[in-house]
Amino acid sequence: MNKRSLGWLHPAVIYLILLILVIIVSWIGSIMEIGRVGGNDDMALRSVLGVPGLRWAVRTAAKCLADAPIGNALMLFIAVGAGRGSGLFRALSRLRNLSPKETTAFYISLVVLAIFVLLIVLGVFAGSHLLLGITGTLKGSPLYDGLMFLLMLAVCLPSLVYGLSTETFRTVSDCVDAFCTILPAFAHFLVTMLVAAQLLQTLEYTNIDLLLGITEGAMRVISFLVYWLPLPIILLWCQKSGKEV
Repeated sequence: MNKRSLGWLHPAVIYLILLILVIIVSWIGSIMEIGRVGGNDDMALRSVLGVPGLRWAVRTAAKCLADAPIGNALMLFIAVGAGRGSGLFRALSRLRNLSPKETTAFYISLVVLAIFVLLIVLGVFAGSHLLLGITGTLKGSPLYDGLMFLLMLAVCLPSLVYGLSTETFRTVSDCVDAFCTILPAFAHFLVTMLVAAQLLQTLEYTNIDLLLGITEGAMRVISFLVYWLPLPIILLWCQKSGKEV
């Protein structure tokens, strides 16, 4: 498959096409005055191509991206980079063929992971329940809000220990370089998130989601899928197009 055909399969391009379709549908629907009438629940399609719509699009372009889970995505890519760059992921794939030095490093990294998990458990169940919310539940708790950060640490700490133990990491620069090994793919994911965020916000602005009967809960599920489904596709796309991942 050549690079030109791969370009059309990029999730950002697919989302851009969907965004254009949403804009066209909302424009046609607003001209035809498509809407829903029912007591105090009157609603009509709003076009992005009118003056109010264009003003909204310009004003909220940056905010759309700010609403995307960029921080979580970046931490995920850093964690994967740490696991790959340190050699820990490779060690996991060939546990029976490790050298004595690699085996020792692997067990040390497991101990570090176990200690980290124990600290998380203590933060949830012991003492002041540090990682729970003020109501003593997971809702709105540091554990819930910072789950991706904790998962990143759960990968990065053992990876760091493994890399230092096997001397894969000899300098601070080696560590930083390893953590950044798949960030080129993150750039593609970032562009995709920008278009995805604009697509989701446009669906809400035009009222297409409400006219289709999509509930708030369903919209949260759709948003999650729209943001995260492209991740494996982008990693595969970068690999096939010859980019480092």
